[in-house]
Amino acid sequence: MDDLNQQRDFHHPYQPYGIQTEFMNAVYDCLESGKVGIFESPTGTGKSLSLICGSLTWLRDHKRRTFEEGFAVNDGADDEPAWVLEHAQKQRKEEALHRRQELNERLAKIKAKEKRAKERFEDGEPRYKRQKVAVGSQNGDDDEAQFALDDYESDDESRKTAGFAAFSESGLSSETQALMEKLGYSEGSRADEGDMPDETKIFFCSRTHSQLTQFTSELRRVRLPPAIISDDLDTNSIDTLSEDVKHLTLGSRKNLCINSKVNRLGNATAINERCVELQQASSVESRCPHMPTKENETLLNDFRDHALAKIRDIEDLGLLGKKMGICPYYASRPTIQHSEVI
Repeated sequence: MDDLNQQRDFHHPYQPYGIQTEFMNAVYDCLESGKVGIFESPTGTGKSLSLICGSLTWLRDHKRRTFEEGFAVNDGADDEPAWVLEHAQKQRKEEALHRRQELNERLAKIKAKEKRAKERFEDGEPRYKRQKVAVGSQNGDDDEAQFALDDYESDDESRKTAGFAAFSESGLSSETQALMEKLGYSEGSRADEGDMPDETKIFFCSRTHSQLTQFTSELRRVRLPPAIISDDLDTNSIDTLSEDVKHLTLGSRKNLCINSKVNRLGNATAINERCVELQQASSVESRCPHMPTKENETLLNDFRDHALAKIRDIEDLGLLGKKMGICPYYASRPTIQHSEVI
C-alpha cells in the first residue's frame, strides 16, 4: 500500500511536502474504503489544498471506474451474441462521452468569451436587460457579519415560520421540487437533458464565509486530467489533458436573493417567508419577477453553464444572477446535478 501511495499523482499545483503527501493519501484511502475520517494538520501546512487534491483525485478515479463498470458486458444477462452486446456497450459509451463533451465544450466557449470580454461582463450593461437589478441593492452589513454564515434553521423551524414542507430523499424541499417540476426538472425527469446521471459529489462545508472564499481561491489553482477519456484518444497525449472542476457554491436566500424589496428585509426568516409568499401569489404581476419559469428556461440553462464555466464564490454567483436577471438561489438548484464540488 505504501508503494501504491507513493505512485499516486494528486496533481498538486506545487511540489508537495511529505506531510501534504501523507495527508492526501490518508484522505484518498478514507474515501476509497468508505469510512469516516477526522484529519488534523498543523497551521500553515496547506490543509485546504491537500484536502482538495486528495478528494478530487479520488473523485476522478472513482468516476472513471464507475463509468467503465457501467458499460461492462454482462455475460449471461442477455441471450444476444457477445458481439452484439459489445457493439451496444460501445455505442452507449460513445453517446455518454458525446454528451459530456458537449457540456465541456459549452463551458469552454463561455469561459473563453468571459475572458475576452471580462470588463464588459463584470462592469458593463447586463446582457439580459429585461430584468433590471441594482448591483448595490443588498442591505449593508457591518464588518463582522461578512465573516459568519447565516444561522442554521432546521426543517421543523422552517415549516413553522414559512410553511415549508419536509425534504424528500432527493434532498430538495417540496417548494423547490414543485418549481423544478414546472421547469421539467422533476425527480423523474431531472436527467432528461442528455440523460446525464446524478453522480457522486464532494460537499465542502464551513462555519464562516471567509473560509469558503479561501477554499474557492485554492480550488482555482488545481488542474486535473479528465475522469473519462475516449478510447480513440492518443494515449501519449493524455498526460497533457486537463478538465476544469465543475464547482458550485450554495447559499441561503439571504446570501443570494436579488429582489431588492425582499433582501432589504435583512432577517433570514423574514426573507424566507416573503420569498414563499411571492411564489404563492395568485397573479403573475405579484410574483417575484426573477423566479425561473418555463418561459425563461433557456436563461436558466445559460445561468447553469455560466455558473459551471469558472470557479465562482457566493458573491460571484449572486452577481451572475443580477447580471442575467434570474434568481441565483433557485437557478443554482438544477445546476447541482452537473457539479463535482459543492
